[in-house]
Amino acid sequence: MSDGSTAPLIDYRGNCHCGAFKFTFKAPALKQAYACNCSFCSKNGYLWAFPATSEDFVVVKGDEDSTLKTYEFGKHTMAHKFCPTCGTSVMARKHSGPGVGINIRALVDVDTATLEVITSDGAATEPPYQIPEPLAAGPVAEGTTVYTGSCHCGAVGYNVQSPEPITVAAACNCSICHRDAAMWIYVKTTAVSFKGLDSLVEYTFGLKRTYHGFCGTCGVAINERFPTADREWRTALNIRTMNGVDLAAIDLELHDGKAKLPVYQV
Repeated sequence: MSDGSTAPLIDYRGNCHCGAFKFTFKAPALKQAYACNCSFCSKNGYLWAFPATSEDFVVVKGDEDSTLKTYEFGKHTMAHKFCPTCGTSVMARKHSGPGVGINIRALVDVDTATLEVITSDGAATEPPYQIPEPLAAGPVAEGTTVYTGSCHCGAVGYNVQSPEPITVAAACNCSICHRDAAMWIYVKTTAVSFKGLDSLVEYTFGLKRTYHGFCGTCGVAINERFPTADREWRTALNIRTMNGVDLAAIDLELHDGKAKLPVYQV
């Protein structure tokens, strides 16, 4: 997709987290990112960039159709592609005419905090998204708030009983959380119930102290599991997947996971 610019083209490179899929593309220097508020883009926290032309997008490792998995919804005009191993949402391609969108979060050495974000109202143009049937909660203690959520396709769902309303979440800049645009809350594992765990794919790396869970059908990041004895009492949930939560009203605490060792390499 070309924006008609005559500015010099910059070479950008990116990859899914596990490195099974790597690519390059050319575009004018990225100063803006495009976000969409549709049901899928908001769950993924996409920040879009567009190569100067479709030919300026080049796969250097893997294959767009076999290495990546495709998910479609609504009118099925666009194929969203994610890595089925690590869950990184990499790109999307229109079915008709030219048009490749790249998730900026998958790029190497691009500081997304410096980009001006321009939001489009995709929620108004897609067919109305039908929220998957929520997982019913069992007995609820007085004063407890029950939140429900799911991936986009509804294969994986959950509910969580919270002693107080959710107003704060954590945003981590580590190599995987940044790619997932996750907004984490940490709750007691005993307060969460899941359905569809056979559709949940887990991915771990580094010290293998955290298992990142995403839907194997639509690729949406849902939770983090901590298997070590000192941390298994808690579970992290990505509130981007929660029903009825106003993300704009959530206070974000920034965690510098990028500074922790070992250094991410792919």
